[in-house]
Amino acid sequence: MKAYKRPIQRSIILGSALFITFMCFILSLQSYLSFSKSLYQRYDNSLGNIVNYVHSQIDADDLYNCVQTKEHSEKYDRLQQTLNGMVDEFELFYLYIVFTRDTLMINVVSATSQAERDRGETDMPLLDSSEGYSYEEIQKYNRVLEQSEIKYFEEDSEWGAAYTACKPLANSSGKNYALICADISIEALHKTVNSYVLYNVVLTLILGLLFGFILIVWLRYNITGPILALEKSARKFAENSRNHKDPSELVFDTPTIHTENEVESLSRAISQMSEDMRKYIQSIVSAEEKIKSAQETAADMTLLAYKDALTHVGSKIAYDRAIRALENEISENKIPFAIAMIDLNNLKNINDGYGHSNGNCYIFGTCHIICSIFRHSPVFRIGGDEFVVILRDSDYENRHELIEQARQKFYETESDNSREPWERFSAAVGIAEYHSGDTVDMVFKNADKDMYENKMSMKNKN
Repeated sequence: MKAYKRPIQRSIILGSALFITFMCFILSLQSYLSFSKSLYQRYDNSLGNIVNYVHSQIDADDLYNCVQTKEHSEKYDRLQQTLNGMVDEFELFYLYIVFTRDTLMINVVSATSQAERDRGETDMPLLDSSEGYSYEEIQKYNRVLEQSEIKYFEEDSEWGAAYTACKPLANSSGKNYALICADISIEALHKTVNSYVLYNVVLTLILGLLFGFILIVWLRYNITGPILALEKSARKFAENSRNHKDPSELVFDTPTIHTENEVESLSRAISQMSEDMRKYIQSIVSAEEKIKSAQETAADMTLLAYKDALTHVGSKIAYDRAIRALENEISENKIPFAIAMIDLNNLKNINDGYGHSNGNCYIFGTCHIICSIFRHSPVFRIGGDEFVVILRDSDYENRHELIEQARQKFYETESDNSREPWERFSAAVGIAEYHSGDTVDMVFKNADKDMYENKMSMKNKN
């Protein structure tokens, strides 16, 4: 028997090993991300509540005055006591308010823990210049000062790995002049996450090895062994069939397989295939012809769905598709564009007074005017009496002239008493341009609003 480069059994073993390795990696990564995210969220909530509470206890203008005058106030002293109590109650590394500018960082008020007071240390003086921060750290604090919300970051400190929350403090004029900061140890989080991930890796590895062993044994008796027997018979059938041109002479020596699964079914199917080859090929050809016919019919139906049956311009479905394309272009900054909204006047009167066939002529004639003016832009009929034009390129550049041209043309046809009533085309025209930050829906609504204003203006003139 031929020695294969990639026997099924060896491939299964290698595949199982790769699968186990991949699952270990994926589950470890997933558990690390989800678990650490949960713990970090808990730290964020805790530190966020602390700095928000400190923020609520501060008279920002009084503290700002203390910074300016370098003098304590009663509120400053009460704030100092509040911070002293909180740093021990919440087991913080540090709780402080700093003034930072350029390359300078100065302590406005800093909490003193009970342990520090027991050692005889006193509260840090107001506006005490700190030399414990590097230039990079000061710049990081400067960036946070420019924000309007709480920022969190992790860093190494002299006490170990710390997690810091900073919230800008502004005076009554809205100027951010200081940062409320709280530091807490994060070493426990790291240890917890690492232990959790290691546990998941070991558990996944053990379960994976057990699964792989059971799978290989089961496959040997139910898949790989029967497949080898089936492969031997199929090879013999292929060698015998080379010199036979008559399909009826092809006989498949079916191996004895009683696995009661797909392998046994495959063996029977191969045996039956030798007898039904011609019929099978004919059915395939017939199926291909049916599929081709169905595809052509589907293509024709799709083309009809994207065209308005009366005017042959784009349908509402085509317009929705164009809107989705515009939304993608906005996300990729492929702009500019404008949307023109055209709403027919007097259509109901034409339908009621002269019949729907003349009403259709009225719609078709109005559409012809729209298409002749906006020659380089796609036109869509999105309702019975509503048309939309998406202006791009040269039509966008000449948008104001084209809008005025359309309004003038409709004014002329409406005013021409020599025409039949259903040939005196009248429509209100509005336009809106895309501006940065807009959505396509916003541009459409603005165009509709402009069209409505034009319609009111036309009614007032009449």
